[in-house]
Amino acid sequence: MIQRLLSISLLAAGTALLAQAPSKPTEPPAVPSPAAPDDVAIIKITPYKPTIQRDPFSAPRDERPADALDVLEDIAVKGMIKKDGKNFAIVSDSRGNVRWLPIGHRFKDGEITAITDKAVTFHQWEVNTTNRSTFRTITKTFKREEGKR
Repeated sequence: MIQRLLSISLLAAGTALLAQAPSKPTEPPAVPSPAAPDDVAIIKITPYKPTIQRDPFSAPRDERPADALDVLEDIAVKGMIKKDGKNFAIVSDSRGNVRWLPIGHRFKDGEITAITDKAVTFHQWEVNTTNRSTFRTITKTFKREEGKR
């Protein structure tokens, strides 16, 4: 009886192995072409070309415009202009630049809140804070030009 079980199991294993054997010779697997664009296994050499040239030892510069770095103490109010229904304050900075600025223009430590016929009103806050709700109101009257009387 043991011989029959042993021979039956060997016969079953042999037929299973014969079923797995290929009946005809197969071709070697196809090699993917190197021009296949969607093959992620292809390694391409990409040279490093930096686009930003800067000195790593220099301090980074602020990307804000130069007039946004002015503080209210350096601003002198010269007058006002009404153009297209909007009021513009004529101001000069410490560098001697004269500009027309609208209501809402921001400086480093404040912004223009009102422009009247006689003065410009600013809200000034601390330079080293982001809290804009705590401010003081500064009103600068128009300065007369020297030489005019």
